Amino acid sequence: GLDASAPRCVWQVMERTLGYDRRGISHMAISALDMAEWDAAARSASLPLSALLGGALRDRIPAYVSGPFLKTGADPYRDFDTDIDTYLNAGFRAIKMRMGVTPRTDGALLRKVRERVGPTFPLMVDLNEGATLRSALAYGEAFAESDLVWLEEPILHDNLDGYRRLATELPMALAGGESLFGLSAFRDYVAKGALDIVQPDLALCGGFSEALRIAALADAFDVPLIPHVWGTGINFCAAMQFTTILPERRGPGITYPLFEYDYSANPLRDAFGAFPLASDGTVTPPHGPGLGIEIDPRQFESLVVNRWTVAP
Repeated sequence: GLDASAPRCVWQVMERTLGYDRRGISHMAISALDMAEWDAAARSASLPLSALLGGALRDRIPAYVSGPFLKTGADPYRDFDTDIDTYLNAGFRAIKMRMGVTPRTDGALLRKVRERVGPTFPLMVDLNEGATLRSALAYGEAFAESDLVWLEEPILHDNLDGYRRLATELPMALAGGESLFGLSAFRDYVAKGALDIVQPDLALCGGFSEALRIAALADAFDVPLIPHVWGTGINFCAAMQFTTILPERRGPGITYPLFEYDYSANPLRDAFGAFPLASDGTVTPPHGPGLGIEIDPRQFESLVVNRWTVAP
């Protein structure tokens, strides 16, 4: 019964319903509803969502490819060369690899990748919370000579003291935040210098309304913000719209913001059409109203395996 043209007012009403579950599934539900509210408000005004958020600062966004991924079986890296060939041939100008076997093994592989792409090509590594604090330091040492732009989520995301220590001892920037829900969670990490780069996911952190507040926090501490992007084409387009409004930051060998491009097989993304990468390694957000895509439940029909209803 609330006004769909006032998404931040609706968000405030939803946020007041949160009790004990302030950093969990309820926040995810608010995220989804807030994203839908902003889309509806922008559509009603016949504007792209970036315009409703304050206006795009750019119409093309430099993208980095999220991959390759570790494979199951005896050789987790068996397809790395092929995958990296695919990314380079597609035009990507930056790569974020998944690693986490051993510091020695990963360090040797990363050195080979660095030799292959050259000294100025931006490389990042994501450990997906798979290391202990001590092994994360060992990975940082093993990766040091390969000149990473950042190391992402090496340890469990709620280990604040661990991130504070890593931020002071790792030889590269420390990135994280995809699993943090709400402004207060990001406040704890940013204010204590525990992250060099914050990566809120719009579908988890509280939607656009909360992401705007997180972006202001990051600005206050001069910390770059790069949205984490995964899941459906909805989140993909939402992150593109949001990234267009973020201020520019210049880091060592790279300019922020960047867009995380999931290049893996993903029918929940492909259901909304293709999002081509330009020859200069950038992506262009769709220019239609709202998120820029049409969302119809029939797009998901072939992918639905179960249905349930929550009734009062």
